[in-house]
Amino acid sequence: MKKLVLLLITLITLTNMSYASFPIVENFEAKNIQMIDDEPVKDGSLFAVLSVLLSLLSLFLIFLFIGSAMMHNGNPFPYLLLSIVSIISTILSGREAKRRGISRSKSFIGISILVISLLLIRYLIFV
Repeated sequence: MKKLVLLLITLITLTNMSYASFPIVENFEAKNIQMIDDEPVKDGSLFAVLSVLLSLLSLFLIFLFIGSAMMHNGNPFPYLLLSIVSIISTILSGREAKRRGISRSKSFIGISILVISLLLIRYLIFV
């Protein structure tokens, strides 16, 4: 019983003493402020870095494809499919970086790494 009375006294005291920490106004006019942003900031550096990383991944997958093809019971086709997907993703992310405002030289670094690596692999296989 003592605990219940103490709880009631505490609740009544807290409700009477707690006030809002901000001013309450009866007639409040809300003003809508619209921010007009003509063109959002486009940052294509993420896509340029993604293009480089995907080109290096495709190079790694192509080497796995070659190594798996040289094994006796190896299955090279999953690596081939993954490398093709990585090559296509490299090209698309390079184009997206160019579309988002990155300079042509920076946006096609990943694609140039991809072309150089494919020429190197062609040289390694066919010579």
